[in-house]
Amino acid sequence: MFLTGALAAHLALEAADLLPDLQVLDSFLSQAYVSTNNPELPAGQRALRLSTGVVNMGQGRLELRGGEVIGNQQKVYQRVFQSDGGFYDRQAGWFIFHPGHGHIHFEGWSQFLLRKRAQDGGIGEVVATGSKTSSCVIEVYEWDSTLPGHFDLPNNYSCDQIQGLRPGWADVYGYDIEGQYIDLAGIPDGQYWLQGLVDPNGQILESKRGNNSAFAPINIGTTPPAFPDPYEQNNSRAEVDSKPPGGPNSPNFGTLKMKKSLDSLSMHDNEDWFKFEMTKTGESGDYVRIQSPWTVAGNMSLSLYDGSGTFLTQSINLFNYEQISLKSRPAGWYYVRVFRAANNSTPNPEYWLTIDPAGPPPPFAHIDPPSIEWLGEGRGPYVEQAFESIPVCWEYVSEKCAAKTTTVFRCQKADGSDAQSIAGYEKIPGHIKAVNVLTVKFPVGRWRIFVRFESGDGFFDAWKENEIFVYRKGDTNMDGKVTVEEAQALYHKYLEPGKNLPTGWDKICDMDRDGDVDNKDYRLMYKAAEHGD
Repeated sequence: MFLTGALAAHLALEAADLLPDLQVLDSFLSQAYVSTNNPELPAGQRALRLSTGVVNMGQGRLELRGGEVIGNQQKVYQRVFQSDGGFYDRQAGWFIFHPGHGHIHFEGWSQFLLRKRAQDGGIGEVVATGSKTSSCVIEVYEWDSTLPGHFDLPNNYSCDQIQGLRPGWADVYGYDIEGQYIDLAGIPDGQYWLQGLVDPNGQILESKRGNNSAFAPINIGTTPPAFPDPYEQNNSRAEVDSKPPGGPNSPNFGTLKMKKSLDSLSMHDNEDWFKFEMTKTGESGDYVRIQSPWTVAGNMSLSLYDGSGTFLTQSINLFNYEQISLKSRPAGWYYVRVFRAANNSTPNPEYWLTIDPAGPPPPFAHIDPPSIEWLGEGRGPYVEQAFESIPVCWEYVSEKCAAKTTTVFRCQKADGSDAQSIAGYEKIPGHIKAVNVLTVKFPVGRWRIFVRFESGDGFFDAWKENEIFVYRKGDTNMDGKVTVEEAQALYHKYLEPGKNLPTGWDKICDMDRDGDVDNKDYRLMYKAAEHGD
């Protein structure tokens, strides 16, 4: 029953709505880069490939449920939960089937705009627009586990009829996934802002709408040479110590009581040092950050030292967006070191430094222990390709053993000798302790998952001991296709009275997803084989 109009309004007077608050993460926007290898466009055509990260920072979960089917679309209802334990449903758009991804998407989830960047850094007019992107809205990254409702059940969102995000969880689409681009045909080289918007049509009921977009600076064209910036010479701690605290163009900023941002820095040499004093213990939201509009060229990294020059932590990612949290850091002096990433000899002509004063501090972690319900109640180790994700969670032995970054790998050999990092799950920020690995590009078959926890002192690998079986409906031998022979084997060998299905076939052969395997599933399986699905 769907409650709308006067009845919903009446209930809202009696109980408060616990609404989601969707925010675009600029750290994922900053992964954008120009590519001429775009399968959606003619060969050689330039496009800006980009990543989407959307987090729910609200008091309540976002839950999207499929409703009536009309033509080739399906109505979507947002379930709004309330403070007294009740809920009501309201229409919030449409589900469509995405043939490239092989599952249903929420239409109009996000959109990307390329805007001119003025000489003073201002946000100018739109020069190119990406299509309004549909997405399967599920929990991919654990972004903030401190929010109320973060661990509430149910937690089984998938790319099917019930999608959503609990508080503190983020949905992410990597730059290598179909549709994640803006066509740059006719766009001249220059300085731009990339704007990412979530729910551009205003379909979802939220607690806030003013924070539904984020911006990342993007420069398009040949990287120019780098020249010394006004804060040189600052190539060592000793050089920074010799400069007057708070003086003009001094890399020794002195005492900082508010955010300080510099946007005219360059990396023409190997490293830059800065110094600042924080007057109280850092809190959540306090940080040091660097970013550059030259997102691939001149990749740089970031590290933090205490006032005696002792190394504290660092951020080393694949792109020019690095952030170190100052949460729980005591009051005192700190050094910031910006340096070229390993094996990188390309100068960076422009980067930005932001210090927002008052949290990742060598790695050792445990993957959640395996159990029969480790993929959720009743699911076991079988994961349907494109429809379900693989949850991976970990805990550090202590916060002193927390990683700076983590990377998730997949392999088929028990010794990991064939391991490959999974695109979109590389160099994950150290504070994240859970991800749901999307399977849209996962080959069917048996897999093992391990996580590499990294710091400046080395790395540590932890394994998810269970084998994972990524399958597609009807493909009983997991060779990537459904055949008539497989359908006939199901009918003649296992649908007779008293016969038991082989392990895993209760999932693989349940073609209509109604919880059992019967003659209807055989007919659907046979039809899929005839059509070459």
